[in-house]
Amino acid sequence: MWEDGMYFFTIVQAMVEWGYTRDDDVRGAPYDWRKAPNENKEYFLALQKMIEEMAEKAGGPVVLIAHSMGNLYTLYFLNQQPQAWKDRYIKAFISLGSPWAGVAKTLRVLISGDNNRIPVISPLKIRSQQRSAVSTSWLLPYAHSWAKDQWGVGADPHYQLHRAGLPAPLQGHQLRGRLDDAAGHGAAGGRPQPPRVAVHCLYSGIPTQASFQYTDKFPDVEPRVVMSDGDGTVNLQSAMQCSRWVGAQKQPVMLKELDGNEHVDMLLNFTTVAYIKDVLFSP
Repeated sequence: MWEDGMYFFTIVQAMVEWGYTRDDDVRGAPYDWRKAPNENKEYFLALQKMIEEMAEKAGGPVVLIAHSMGNLYTLYFLNQQPQAWKDRYIKAFISLGSPWAGVAKTLRVLISGDNNRIPVISPLKIRSQQRSAVSTSWLLPYAHSWAKDQWGVGADPHYQLHRAGLPAPLQGHQLRGRLDDAAGHGAAGGRPQPPRVAVHCLYSGIPTQASFQYTDKFPDVEPRVVMSDGDGTVNLQSAMQCSRWVGAQKQPVMLKELDGNEHVDMLLNFTTVAYIKDVLFSP
């Protein structure tokens, strides 16, 4: 099981009430979200060891629960493991609000910054810090899920990032290729490949940033934002990429919509907690 301090508090507290024990049969695996997975080899080795120890102690496989980019980390990890290892140690993977195909909002973050609705912080002031996180490039929208007229800035996003003054490494060209190959994306034109474990994919549909219109002061100006469906952060067409795994792996793939839930609030939702309980206590 995964826990990350107060972030997963509601879910973990419910699990304690069901009979689980913190730091025993419910444990956390927080990671440095600024880094891309290929920079976190030691983390994945520690994660593998933790899963094996928990499974051996419990006498059965574990359930992985991840949220947001943690799902991409989990998929990357699972796609590095032999099938025999997954069959032995993983019961299921519960995915909450995953940006399987990137997030449109990433374009805004890299071009003009995003203060996450905190009025006292200027987006332009924090833009350089946001550009410095290698993982940000990993969350750029994938072409297979966005039509050209949905790229957010009206043209090839890599051209727009170059126009905004980002050097090529920050645009993610080389990084994305390496990560996609390692995570099993490359063989399917960048589409996320099935983890070949039972998957429960939970997502939501509320107004979400989908495209951005800039003035002639590009890139040093906040854009006009056009909204579409998603969870307030992850666009719906990205969150539902897991539906492509149905029939692509022998293990079951279940999708569940959390009506009206925001990206972080879905961790507090009663429906989410009840769904997790059902998976944990299923045969």
